[in-house]
Amino acid sequence: MKHKALAAAAAASLAMTVCTAFPATAESTQVFVTDTEELLAALENAKAGDEIILREGLYQNDKWTGKWAAFWSEASGTADSHIILRSEDPAHPATVSGATQEKKYALNIIGSYWEIRDLKITNAAKGIFLAQSEHSVISGCEVYGIGSEGIHIIDDSSYNLVENCWVHDTGTVEARYGEGVYIGSAKNATDYGFECHYNTVRGCRFGPNIAADHVDIKEYTYGNLVEYCTFDGTGMQGENGGDSFVEVKGNDAIVRYNTGYRNGCEKQLCAFDMNVQLDGWGQGTKIYGNTLFLDSADIYVVKGWNCAAEVFRNTVEPAECTSNGNRVMRVRRFLLAGDATGDGQLLPEDASTLRDALITKEVPYLDAENADLNSDGKINAADLTLLKRRILQGSAEQPVISVEYDKEAAGKWRMTDGLGGKALTFTLTAEPCSTLNMGWGYWDPAAVNESTGSTGKWNTVGLGSMTADENGQVVIHVEVPENDTRVALEIWDYDGSQGALDPDTVTLDSVLCQ
Repeated sequence: MKHKALAAAAAASLAMTVCTAFPATAESTQVFVTDTEELLAALENAKAGDEIILREGLYQNDKWTGKWAAFWSEASGTADSHIILRSEDPAHPATVSGATQEKKYALNIIGSYWEIRDLKITNAAKGIFLAQSEHSVISGCEVYGIGSEGIHIIDDSSYNLVENCWVHDTGTVEARYGEGVYIGSAKNATDYGFECHYNTVRGCRFGPNIAADHVDIKEYTYGNLVEYCTFDGTGMQGENGGDSFVEVKGNDAIVRYNTGYRNGCEKQLCAFDMNVQLDGWGQGTKIYGNTLFLDSADIYVVKGWNCAAEVFRNTVEPAECTSNGNRVMRVRRFLLAGDATGDGQLLPEDASTLRDALITKEVPYLDAENADLNSDGKINAADLTLLKRRILQGSAEQPVISVEYDKEAAGKWRMTDGLGGKALTFTLTAEPCSTLNMGWGYWDPAAVNESTGSTGKWNTVGLGSMTADENGQVVIHVEVPENDTRVALEIWDYDGSQGALDPDTVTLDSVLCQ
């Protein structure tokens, strides 16, 4: 069951293709239960292909079962024969309950290929505890009235899906452990395996009254995905760093197409939070396509120091909300042939997105320029054919990234963070054949400033005089040192045919990086 560590480079290519579909159980044995004792027996004796069906009612256990759980099973299904645990009538779900919100897990599943569907889970220290599990599904469940975490995916559990659940009122006893969905374990854990990779949380509703982060993705994990969820910040307590909709401490996580409402919660300080618990972790997060209502311009969209992340196409109110972090790159768009989704990767999802667009099905986003592989100025079936071929061939082409920048003053621009170690190309437009004396600079946080003795130094690099071509274009190439955290470009002098010119008339058209 235990994974070997997977290469970070593979994370993005797999994250979009797992947890999307599950085969029907080849043969099923239906087991109807009507009371607590029958449910305990069905779980203890479960085997591949069983469909355990709960009639409407309360299933509550406060007796010792040999496990720290009200209800538990150590059985596993197979790829062809899942074990299904579900309500008989989703419109009138059964309730699985512990005895108190201070003790035990309501439902502890230690095994793979489970489907847990359309249940109410309540009145326990933890709601659903999924351990040593692969390819399992938690769908349509309501998890509430929980002392600590609502749903915990733990102990080498990978490729699992949590979908269309409603998690609320968690952390009622331990606010600092009151996450909605918790993936993995903290670095100091000793009883569980750490490798919880490529799990998906999709289409879930979180809140109100989730005391900590709504989704917490721990260190040592790769490629976990949070998408199409709705977050309500009401009742967040902010304890133990629980101040965001999603916190990421693992690598290569994707957070996309979610909608978040802070709803005036003073304890919520950012929408998405990242932090480094161990060297090399908390890196490679992509955060895009989210819609956020954050109430105050003082709230960060993304916060994470020393965490490499790419942030793009998020819609935020108030629009003044910014991202904070020396390695957080604000991306305008990715230039990569075939990247129809515009996320900087070439994946099977690009083909499905282009296919859906061609049949006029609504898609979250389509980068038509990237998708136009035959360069005829439009997208069509020929592009789809070329894209499928390109994906099957496994193109290793890396995207060129167009990054954000701000005009700081006349003839001066400051770039997004996250450009350390990148090759940058600046393209400017000025009066044709005019002369620009320019320089650029970067902040080195490790260098010692000789004049002050403090750590951190701004380095300025002269570019000399540059002449615009007959179209007024100036192209500049620079290499940014690996540990740089800030970059700026500035015109020092600007002369044209009539003498000194106003640098404010020069435009910075694009900043590209590789």
